[in-house]
Order: sequence, then C-alpha cells, then structure tokens
Amino acid sequence: MTHTHEDRVADRPPHMCAAYGCPLIGSMTSSTQGSTEWWCFAHFGASAGQFQAITTELRSLEWLSQAVHDVRFHDKPGTQQSRAAFALIEHQLQLHQRPDLLWRRPSADGTVPGEKRYLWLERLEAALKSALNDAGVLDPSSFQAKLPIGGGTPSSFDKVGFDMPT
Repeated sequence: MTHTHEDRVADRPPHMCAAYGCPLIGSMTSSTQGSTEWWCFAHFGASAGQFQAITTELRSLEWLSQAVHDVRFHDKPGTQQSRAAFALIEHQLQLHQRPDLLWRRPSADGTVPGEKRYLWLERLEAALKSALNDAGVLDPSSFQAKLPIGGGTPSSFDKVGFDMPT
C-alpha cells in the first residue's frame, strides 16, 4: 500500500505543520488564495531537501518542540488543559536544565506583571531556532547540490566521470 501526499494531508491534524512528521503547529503560509498547507517557522521557506533533517532535529528536541507547540496551542490560559500543559512544560524545562526558558511569573506582591504568553512563545521559539542552527539544519547551503562532483565548471560535465549524450 502506498501512502500518498493526499493521504498524509488527510491524516494530519489541520493545525499542524504541513511538513510530514513535524511536531509544531503550522502558522505561516505564502498563499494568498487560501491553503491547507501551513508551515511552522522552521519549515517555512526551507527547501524540500531540508525538510527531513529539520523534522528529525525537531523530534530529537521533543521537549522543546512540545513546549513551543503547547504554548501556541493553549491560547486560553487558566483552563484545566492549559494548566496541565504549562506544568509539564515547566517540568521539562527544569529537567533539561533550561530555567532561563521558564515563564516569568508575576511578583508575589503584584508590582511586577507576569510575562505575556506571546513573549514566552518568542523566547521558546528563539531557543528552538538556535538549537536548529547549532545542528546545521537551517543552513540552506548544506542542502544544495554541488555539481559537478569531480570539479570542473557548472556549465560542463567534463570531470563527472562519464560521457554525456549529445
């Protein structure tokens, strides 16, 4: 049985990134006509050759990817689901020794307000993007074909190792 692109789109929750297997929410599109393909910040604008490497790295950083997903997904703070998700995020950030990414709570006396959710999301996404950059998966030059393989000039295949038909 083959699994077509249309099957994957049908199987994917509509809020998720269009890149197959991506754990993030799709929040960007280049379409002005309406689209079912929304991309996360990591896949948006990436070449097709980068998709698998990006998704693999996002999966290896599941704790941070899930935090980004959940902060974006739970846009109504104070619900039982959002409290549970944010408690899990806090636990995972502490477990991975990233207290710098914890939500900045309001002061006990109320003089310092808590951090806005969108600012927390920006910090989490910046940390995830930095980790992806460190892994080299967002560098488009690492996914570009470099022909001819054996040297030569781009307009000739004189060093590829075989004769091109005329």
